[in-house]
Amino acid sequence: MDAIADDEHVLRHIPAGTLWQAAGPRITSANFQLRHDRAETGVSVTRLKITTPDRLLQLVGGSLEQGSRVAAARVSDVRALGLQVIPKPLDNDPGHAEIQSAHASLDDHACRRRLAQVFHFLP
Repeated sequence: MDAIADDEHVLRHIPAGTLWQAAGPRITSANFQLRHDRAETGVSVTRLKITTPDRLLQLVGGSLEQGSRVAAARVSDVRALGLQVIPKPLDNDPGHAEIQSAHASLDDHACRRRLAQVFHFLP
């Protein structure tokens, strides 16, 4: 498993709807909430250098026509929040990675809000 460089970008699927996309448009903190009932260890993202935005939408079953969007963040910006970004390749997505708690916790709403602010919608 190769380490993820600080200058890499990760992508996150942002579903349609006001829970996920607020006016502006802006990415809401709800996109980064761990689902403990599913035993999630981190927030799923994918590495732009391996997986294209179109491929990400195919993998998650999202579509631009239905309002899905893809957002990107630089790994160094995520790490600066006290989070870690680690590779977790999947058979169908070798670029899959997770944003996980480190010095900061994804269980903290303020942390998730700051994380949402480092992600930006792709055109």
